[in-house]
Amino acid sequence: MRYLWLLLIPFILFLIRYATEEKSEHKTKSACIHKEQTFHLDPNSPKFFEDYVFNVIKYGSSSLGFPTKMEGGYVSDEDAKKIAAYLATLQGFKPSHPQWVKEGAALYYGNCTGCHQKGVKSFPDLTRKPLLGIEKIISKQESSAPSAKRGE
Repeated sequence: MRYLWLLLIPFILFLIRYATEEKSEHKTKSACIHKEQTFHLDPNSPKFFEDYVFNVIKYGSSSLGFPTKMEGGYVSDEDAKKIAAYLATLQGFKPSHPQWVKEGAALYYGNCTGCHQKGVKSFPDLTRKPLLGIEKIISKQESSAPSAKRGE
């Protein structure tokens, strides 16, 4: 019996390490995606908007600094794209796939409004223009942009 425990200890340690590495890799990937978007796309463009929404749905909101963190993966990638297309219309953008808007609206009201409805303080309002996360990205870009020197 003692030998069985000696064999199980390394296996348990392996499982613990595997579980922790997977979570930290997910968080790093999420942060990189949001950081990458910040510098390579225009935050006022429809493509940026849809990519932003898709990535938050897929990877979560941990890199955005909100008080309540949303884990990613509540819906499939395809459904996340449809929700992003619907939300783009709420921002006044022409969605990349207009045929997804109707189904995206149903998915949004079925999956997102439980937390993201107006008046729920711990979750951002997804009908707000611009979205709070995009507003944070814009202000971060403006604060990190080199200021123009006088006289040049």
